[in-house]
Amino acid sequence: MTDATTASWLRDRLWIAWATAVAVWSVWIGSLALGTPAWKRDAEGMLLCADHIAFYSAATLLRDGRPGELYTPDAIGEVQQNAVRADGEWPYHMAYRNPPFYALLYVPTAGLPFVGSVLVWMAVSFAAIGFAVWCLRPARPWRTFARALAFYPVFTAITFGQNTPLSLAVYAAVYRLAADRRPFAAGLAAGLLWYKPQLLIGLFVWWGLAPRRHRWEWLGVAATGFLLAAVSWLVIPEASRAFVETLRANVTYGGENEWNLHSPRKFWAVLLPGAAAELLMSLTLLATAAAVGAAAWLRLRTGGALAVMFPAAVFVTLWASPHTLIYEWALLFAAAVVLWERLPARRDTWLTWFTVAWLALTVSTTATLVQKRFLGWPVLFQLSIPVLAVVGVRLFRSLGGREAVPAT
Repeated sequence: MTDATTASWLRDRLWIAWATAVAVWSVWIGSLALGTPAWKRDAEGMLLCADHIAFYSAATLLRDGRPGELYTPDAIGEVQQNAVRADGEWPYHMAYRNPPFYALLYVPTAGLPFVGSVLVWMAVSFAAIGFAVWCLRPARPWRTFARALAFYPVFTAITFGQNTPLSLAVYAAVYRLAADRRPFAAGLAAGLLWYKPQLLIGLFVWWGLAPRRHRWEWLGVAATGFLLAAVSWLVIPEASRAFVETLRANVTYGGENEWNLHSPRKFWAVLLPGAAAELLMSLTLLATAAAVGAAAWLRLRTGGALAVMFPAAVFVTLWASPHTLIYEWALLFAAAVVLWERLPARRDTWLTWFTVAWLALTVSTTATLVQKRFLGWPVLFQLSIPVLAVVGVRLFRSLGGREAVPAT
């Protein structure tokens, strides 16, 4: 089947995606309604937007004048237990691993009860997605916003209490500023991602393929990084020293749940659990090198058009980062919107392969969890990675075709 034939078949069945999204959101809301206490925990006892507690507890330590304990497990754990004890036991510990300046962002809501802080930041997340849509300038913004909410990684980012909507807003801002030919401002915006430096990988690859052309982006991202570092060291020096002391442990951390991680590194680790570390590292580096090589090939084939290189940068970031969890793949939404809006002649291809990626990312986390928790398999197969590899190859090939692409 050609992409055109497949896309024609899919168009009459897109309602299935909408129905799936409604079902997923409804199950989450229903689970919260059945929680104890209702709306604060879900039916399994998990906190509402549980990952938010890491940011909340870090900000609470700053608010209480204990910045030197920002990366101390016992201190973070104590704050977390105190925050939720009234609603029952909380047997988990969510470490804070971001740079210290990022915790300052949550200080204004650290004085609220935990659920109050969650609700504020959930509203911020929806606003960030709306801002991202505005930056990407789709022809139908409200429908595009709804499509974002129908994308499983976006759902997980919001319901886990994660900060990926902020990252999505930053990526969209980088695109808008680059499209408006404001490269220094684009670099300044990209520098906001220093709170998760691995999210800069794809942008650095893109700009590194033509460093002279992108010199203003490099200056901008460096300037923001310098400013954020200065804020950290001047405002909370004790936390900054603690961050440096624990940096190695944070960088090498590998304790995430296998089913939530969607990166080549973890794919090989769970598929070959007894393999030597050198083999796993070699396989991971080969996968990363392939993505970087594909981006370089695109640059040579297309001259580095924004409509081509921005989506490529998003994919390289997610593919090359060793810690890409399911919610980080929400960034793929920005790449999809750019391709759909800026290269409309290829929409049959985009629809076909976007659907494949959407389906893989929707089912893969649960499928891997079932393998681990319910089937007890010693070897796990994270479906999303080989599927996304095929999607990436197909889209890179399409982008590298001889059809003309817009300069922006």
